Amino acid sequence: MTLPKLPRLAATWLLLSLGSPALAGVLHDFDMPGKPEADERPLTLSQALERYAPRMEESLRPRFDALGLSYPPERLTLIALKEERELEVWAYENEQPHRVHSYPVKDASGLPGPKRRRGDFQVPEGIYRLNAFNPNSAFHLSLRVNYPNYFDRRMGQLDGRDDLGSNIFIHGGAASRGCLAIGDPAIEELFVMVADVGLHNTKLIIAPHDPRQRSIFPVPRGLPEWTNELYHRIETALADYPLPDSAPMTIAGGESNATSP
Repeated sequence: MTLPKLPRLAATWLLLSLGSPALAGVLHDFDMPGKPEADERPLTLSQALERYAPRMEESLRPRFDALGLSYPPERLTLIALKEERELEVWAYENEQPHRVHSYPVKDASGLPGPKRRRGDFQVPEGIYRLNAFNPNSAFHLSLRVNYPNYFDRRMGQLDGRDDLGSNIFIHGGAASRGCLAIGDPAIEELFVMVADVGLHNTKLIIAPHDPRQRSIFPVPRGLPEWTNELYHRIETALADYPLPDSAPMTIAGGESNATSP
């Protein structure tokens, strides 16, 4: 593809609009900071990794070595617990998950319950993937969550909700409006780890609280009836990641205080 001579940022936006495979998974999106200063240029993904990867080598590899795990791992699962304000990192080796680390979530707005519409400032709940890197986030660095996923869209159609919102990220900083803010040092480390493993090899589970400690049933009053199905999916998914000091999980049958839409 031959592009006309454009400023670097404009060319990036044009490539994105044309769906260039060269930029798949790289994002310069809504949380792009304002116009760069004269001596600043937007970072490419490669430049961001060059900047942060060497520092992460000092913390990531020793952490994996201490657990007897290879780095980079085969795949990752991130578990975000809204009430506990925690983001767990589980790495796979020989198809077995191992808990590697946990980052404190510095801010996550909203209440227990799934995100349902734009502007409700809810952190989503469900089983997601990461689908883009943003090396130029207004929140230092960010990883975009694929909200709304198929389940979210299907339930939106069921409820007659059109604008479900979008642009949910794990990012740096300490403030959030529907995203997960984990601070700048943590996002630098996670950004590099996900880049090394691959977006397609990274899963994200977001739960209202940790069902390995206590069940997420009954569903809080006022939430739609389909929340029962969503929470059953979350509990079933988290059963694959038992904590060493927790009792075996019993998958709840879905007792509910939820209301029909």
